[in-house]
Amino acid sequence: MMGQAVMIRTKPKFATKNDEIIAGLREAAGAGPPIDPKMKVKRLTAEIAIQMAVLHGGEWRVEIDPEAGFVLVARRNRQRRFG
Repeated sequence: MMGQAVMIRTKPKFATKNDEIIAGLREAAGAGPPIDPKMKVKRLTAEIAIQMAVLHGGEWRVEIDPEAGFVLVARRNRQRRFG
């Protein structure tokens, strides 16, 4: 398969522009909501996998092994058909 498009639809994070501005000000002041570090790592590695798919095509996977201190973003193996 040649190029595959990655389509992501998200709902707006904030209901209004004012809500977005206020959230930015709170975060800049250090009063933003707490962020779960595990979820942040998952989100950031997912973003890298998405960008790799946009740049290079194909499907990408993420593996995280905190015990080994290892993070992997790699292209999924393509299944080859023999016959």
